[in-house]
Amino acid sequence: MAVLLGAIAVLALLVQSAQNHFGVLQPQQALEAGPAAYPRYATDQDGRKVTLPNPTQRVASQYWSIDETLYSVLPPGHIVGVSRYAYNPATSNVLRFAEAYHPVVTADAESVLAVAPDLLLVSSSARADLTDLLRNAGVPTFRMFTDYRTLDQIAENITLTGYLTGHDAVAGQARDEFKRAIQRAAARKPAGAASPRVLGYSGKYSYGERTSFSDVLRVLGAVNVAAEHGLQGYDAINTEQILRWNPEWLISRADPGETEATLRRLISDPAIAATIAAQKKQILVLENRVFLPMSPFTANLLDILAEAFYGRSAKS
Repeated sequence: MAVLLGAIAVLALLVQSAQNHFGVLQPQQALEAGPAAYPRYATDQDGRKVTLPNPTQRVASQYWSIDETLYSVLPPGHIVGVSRYAYNPATSNVLRFAEAYHPVVTADAESVLAVAPDLLLVSSSARADLTDLLRNAGVPTFRMFTDYRTLDQIAENITLTGYLTGHDAVAGQARDEFKRAIQRAAARKPAGAASPRVLGYSGKYSYGERTSFSDVLRVLGAVNVAAEHGLQGYDAINTEQILRWNPEWLISRADPGETEATLRRLISDPAIAATIAAQKKQILVLENRVFLPMSPFTANLLDILAEAFYGRSAKS
């Protein structure tokens, strides 16, 4: 039963990631930020002005990419609540912190109220009824934009997290490190090199224009084959389409320990086996925790893809 529940949780995250990260996307609202001195305030995605009288000491999250951003900015002891994905070894980049500090899983209003956070961060896709219930119960609740289309939006949320929590300096360092990872990846393409033609493929789905995966490929100087053929957001494709599009690289994902099995399953399909990607052995299967993040941990994906496409840099 535990294995089944774990599999269901991973599937839910993958679907949620696909929809919010790569699927039907909403434009980010311009957020009004207040002064650096306290009390601080900011206007969230609901248009609500959230006032913070002091730097936070107890912060909770209800969304996996917010979990990862918080642990990149705050002392781990200040994080008292996380999404259930923080504890999932198949997807979490912050498992070591969760297991060491034991924040509660903020699955419902009762769990949030039990830890009494002085700030709760929820996703732009969070249920409105739960968010309203917690606000009415007196929990300072800020709805953050999480439907990322670009890496710059991830960087902006790092800065916003620092402002909301009072950890501006650490957030600035985390943002600068993330921006350096973007610049480092962009610089890896040799002058005059052809742009690799890349297709992201997850189960039966691919990642078209207006997705963060597409922006990763843009930074790397690669062509997003799905976007080239008119795909918008996250949408289903079949292996016959993959053969017609004939990518030079195919990037997919798997649970830990399943990358080789996933690779074998992909190349066992006759259509995929006939692609340039398969013939050149340029099918790359990454663990979900590398492929999926929409947080500072996206830097790992940038580095791995840059090395795959262009080889090791002189500093590697």
